[in-house]
Amino acid sequence: MDVLLKDWSNWNPMAMEYRNEGSTDYVDSFGQNVVEKERAPMGKKKAVDKNANTEYPYLVLKKKVMHINKCALINFFGRKHVRNIDIPPNSDYFVVYFNDLGSLESAHSTLETFPQLLQVQRSHCGGQKKTRDEKMSMQRAANRVPEPAKLPAMIPTHRGPVDTQTRTIHVSCNGNKHPEFLAVPIVDSACYKSGSLMAIRDAKKRFLNVKFEFNLERHGAYVLEKEYTEETSSKPVIQQMRCGRHLFKDTDVDAGHSSVDDADEMIIMSGYKRCVACKDYTSTVCKICDMPFCDALCWSIVSEQHDQKCGTGQSVAIDDENLKKLLPKAGLPPRRSKVKITAFEQSNVVYVRPADILSEVAYHRVLTEVWMHGKKAPKLDQLPVCGQIVIYKFEAQIVRALVLNVDNPKDICVVCIDFGSVEYTAPNNLHQCSATVADLPRYAAPVKLRGVPRRALTPHLREAMYAVQGSLVFELRYHKREYDYDSHMQTAVLIDLEKNRGLNSFFKKVMTPVEPGLQGRGFNEDFLPHVAAPPGKNIDMIVTDNSFLKYGIIHCTPAGLAVEITKMQRTFQDYGEKIVKAETYAAPKGELCIAKYMGKWCRGVSLELVGDGYPSILFVDYGNIAPIHVTDIRAYPEQLTYPILTTEYDLIGLPEELTDAQVKRLEKQLQVGARVTCDEIVKNQENNYSLRMENLQKLLK
Repeated sequence: MDVLLKDWSNWNPMAMEYRNEGSTDYVDSFGQNVVEKERAPMGKKKAVDKNANTEYPYLVLKKKVMHINKCALINFFGRKHVRNIDIPPNSDYFVVYFNDLGSLESAHSTLETFPQLLQVQRSHCGGQKKTRDEKMSMQRAANRVPEPAKLPAMIPTHRGPVDTQTRTIHVSCNGNKHPEFLAVPIVDSACYKSGSLMAIRDAKKRFLNVKFEFNLERHGAYVLEKEYTEETSSKPVIQQMRCGRHLFKDTDVDAGHSSVDDADEMIIMSGYKRCVACKDYTSTVCKICDMPFCDALCWSIVSEQHDQKCGTGQSVAIDDENLKKLLPKAGLPPRRSKVKITAFEQSNVVYVRPADILSEVAYHRVLTEVWMHGKKAPKLDQLPVCGQIVIYKFEAQIVRALVLNVDNPKDICVVCIDFGSVEYTAPNNLHQCSATVADLPRYAAPVKLRGVPRRALTPHLREAMYAVQGSLVFELRYHKREYDYDSHMQTAVLIDLEKNRGLNSFFKKVMTPVEPGLQGRGFNEDFLPHVAAPPGKNIDMIVTDNSFLKYGIIHCTPAGLAVEITKMQRTFQDYGEKIVKAETYAAPKGELCIAKYMGKWCRGVSLELVGDGYPSILFVDYGNIAPIHVTDIRAYPEQLTYPILTTEYDLIGLPEELTDAQVKRLEKQLQVGARVTCDEIVKNQENNYSLRMENLQKLLK
């Protein structure tokens, strides 16, 4: 008879049942019995061998999510249950050994609760023979449901012959290459010869590589003015976006000067006087001589003269030397200083000025001096020269400008040096500028945005760059070793202090196209704006395609916009080569796409699918139609909203049927890329365009 226990405090009736493996029957996730034979009772305790893990139950698991390590597994199953974990290098599988079958049961319960994290590949209770493990593994493998084969979204069609019999739309047969148009620099090296004004005013040759980026604005592709109504003003305010900078103007432009004079008289009558230093209105005056001054800065400039003339009846006069003391030095703002954007030159170049209080006051005092001097400045008596600083007046605005190009006497290129915007203007808007005003500091400095590529401006990027000008304050970050000696600019990063985000990354995100999903519908040609030459006479055009001359059709673009087509192609090329991942795409009929033609990615419209793997693609920027294989076609991203600049024209006066000899003479006269002058452009009520060229009649005869 067993001896009765005197101390029953440590007795647990469930412990024997819990650890009795013969009374339990555990089944793994595949329905196989993992406990078929009771393990032999353990003898005397031996030293724990780390290599003897096969005696303990274990699970072979595969992780379904990333960032699962050994520490995470121990916390997931519990430290009191896990004995050891084996993780093979560079593998998604690992083996977890448990202390006993109770810990194994707890692990199964945990895995059932969180099935999205781990997947059970094998479950073993320990102590089984190797042959038995192999049999169980084979049985579980037989019970598994095979995963479906992963096939590509579209199997590329074999490049067979092009089906020309069933096509209903004619394709271009001549196989002309797409023309390329290069932007001509505004300033050439001849303007920087020794002793010239350009070499003096631009010693670093900053404007040698500058190109005009706002041809679309000049040709009416965008809305340049927006009207706003403010509560503090009875008249609406117009915001104008002009060649890289935005400005505000009054709706009553004619009465602008008279309203300013009336306001000055009202301010003077109210008791305010103009500061002798900065000419701003102030109520602070000397009690002895009644000399007006604004603040401590203005007082420091005139204090020496005031001490000599106060009480003598003599007035204080500010000469050029005193004015130079008033203004701090110009140049690139220091690192981590606050700046504001005055204009943008291209997608990766902006002009900034210091935004601290002293620089703000100095900047606006320069603008005031230019305004006061420009109101009475006479017009130029002769054509300006490159490098000359003039007063530029337009729409009630008076600014300083540096002349860059005078090749066309009726269309002179200037840069507004206090903002950075490059514009073309008529010579009657330019006035003489005194040497004192011309030598005033120029606080607007160009910086190159780090990591932002140079691309043609999309409408979205253009609106974003106009929106960040004005009142937004940025922190300027750069290092001197990142100075770009080719473009003579400092590479920098701008940080928006209000939202604490980088302006560089924001611009790059706006301008980078994203590959669209193939499950939705694409975009039609109406998704893009269209810019055509206005109806008129004696208009210069550039021929982009002449493959349909036998039908009396030619494709042209305005001469001033031809270079914009080549600028767009750089973005299309990057999208087709580096961004898009799909290998094939059969564009539905009538939808936009990006297609490769003669090794270059261009945008087009799918016109016809005949089942041979070669849809007929109309390249909208040129006008030719070609069958393109589906492996050379990509879906069109919604970020690329460049306007279409090429138009289809009917040639007026041609016979209904042309002979082959006549077609060849027309193709020789109207070569692809040639600049032609049209006698007249006609637009009918259905928005169809026609061209009239009188010399073609003589050519056909």
